[in-house]
Amino acid sequence: MMKKSLLAGVALALPLSFAACSSAGLTPSETAVAETPAPMSETMQKEVAELNKLTRIYIDAAALYKQAADIPDDTKSLKPALLELAKEKNMQRDLLQDRVLEIGGKPAEHGEALGTAHRGFTSLRTIVDNDTEVAVEEVLRGERYILEELNKAMPNTVTPETKQLLANLRTDTEREISRLEQIDQAV
Repeated sequence: MMKKSLLAGVALALPLSFAACSSAGLTPSETAVAETPAPMSETMQKEVAELNKLTRIYIDAAALYKQAADIPDDTKSLKPALLELAKEKNMQRDLLQDRVLEIGGKPAEHGEALGTAHRGFTSLRTIVDNDTEVAVEEVLRGERYILEELNKAMPNTVTPETKQLLANLRTDTEREISRLEQIDQAV
């Protein structure tokens, strides 16, 4: 019994002693440098920047689509479709943020000022236009903008995982554009 207790004590103490040895003799600044992750290459920094730019666009798109869902007054089926699209944009934003974390970057958490201005413009526009048509057109415009930005970002990414993620997002966006164009023609 004594032997088991002794072995358990050594098993607990051993990792602690190795940790002490690994920083023994280091100044606090040297210890901080040793614990800091390796800096990201310029290429990876550019990839993170592209992903964060897209993340901001997806944040704005989700907010715009949610706002647009409150605009239609005569098409009952449009509101759930726009809310579902906003939910999808939030899930896709999560994928972008997760990818940034996997690369070792800090993901964007806020949209752009331009997105806020665009949502304000949409609100003003509904005063003089057909609400349902404005909602569909603004969301369609948002999806086309996302597709444009995805196409711009593709050549600036280097990792196969990021390229695949952007390709999947592009396919989803093209599908949504097609669906929205059909809705727009019906309105």
